[in-house]
Amino acid sequence: MKRIMTILATIMAFTCVAFADNDRAVSFDRLPEKARDFISVNFPGEKLAYAKQERDFLEVNYEVVMVSGVKLEFDRRGEWTSIECRYSTISKNLIPEPIRNYVDEAYKGAEYREISRDRREYEVKLTYGLELTFDRYFNLMGIDD
Repeated sequence: MKRIMTILATIMAFTCVAFADNDRAVSFDRLPEKARDFISVNFPGEKLAYAKQERDFLEVNYEVVMVSGVKLEFDRRGEWTSIECRYSTISKNLIPEPIRNYVDEAYKGAEYREISRDRREYEVKLTYGLELTFDRYFNLMGIDD
């Protein structure tokens, strides 16, 4: 029994090591076409600092960082999942209209620092330090300050 446990622990350790760090640098041309188009249209003239492909067990994601400090994340299809601006703000045309309308009405003058989305929700971080969470139908679900 002790021997079986040792063998199982060894197998688990090797499995964890095999899947531990599957990040690799990629060139702009190796990003999904949708991601390249998104960057070209919404961030024209921005210089790429680096791009990397992140592989988890069954998932592939891409992280792109621009010299200006803009950080973008994309899923394997090239759909954006996160946009973060450290030293500037996100263009309002990248924010879904229902979210933009709510923020314009409730927080006049607020700018967008970060937005992320998944299948269930959107999270928006404003310059006021507030973080708003919306469901996939754009109903406000929470405010965190």
